[in-house]
Amino acid sequence: MADRPTHSTDADARAPARQLLLSGDNTLKNRDNPERFARARRRYEDAREVAVAAGLEPGIVEIIDRRLAEMPEAAAG
Repeated sequence: MADRPTHSTDADARAPARQLLLSGDNTLKNRDNPERFARARRRYEDAREVAVAAGLEPGIVEIIDRRLAEMPEAAAG
């Protein structure tokens, strides 16, 4: 059991990824310019990087991947 992180450690590891996801979502929702897609994509990509580096469960990475897949093609370039 000592090898498993505590709940607070899990929450601490999730916090940066969650904040980046929320930031990307808010960028899409609250901005009305064409750059919002590229900005949101960058935040989602950062969230994915943080989640993978923190070793978060695959379900979290899958959520981020779904958001990235839903982005318009123009935001990918």
